[in-house]
Amino acid sequence: MHELKIAVTLGHQVVVKLENGHMMTGMPKWGSAPDRVQLRTMEGAVWVKLDEISHVTRIIPFEK
Repeated sequence: MHELKIAVTLGHQVVVKLENGHMMTGMPKWGSAPDRVQLRTMEGAVWVKLDEISHVTRIIPFEK
């Protein structure tokens, strides 16, 4: 979850892989519940339980 914490702090997008194999891309944001994270995707906001996440990839933008 280290990459997820960094992504929230720096405003980076993430690709989250869930235990069921489903993958989602979006902007993570912490809410009031410590056991889940909000992921703002193109389809809308989704709450994801941290124990359902198997992998987090942070998307780092490069400025030119």
